Amino acid sequence: MNIYEKATKGLRLAGHNASIIQQSSEDIGVWIEVWNHDTQECHEFRIHDEEITYWAEYYDEQQNEKQ
Repeated sequence: MNIYEKATKGLRLAGHNASIIQQSSEDIGVWIEVWNHDTQECHEFRIHDEEITYWAEYYDEQQNEKQ
């Protein structure tokens, strides 16, 4: 499992709706959906590399706690 898959799974474990989007062979990222209750709209944001690393590590930590 790569870092993007781990980050997406980590975000989902924390209750967020996230997905991997690959725009080209060299441009892959993790996107998160944010719901705005006031406007009743959903917005998607691409998270930064540092955040991808954080959420991938969060996923690893959660998996280690299960063992």
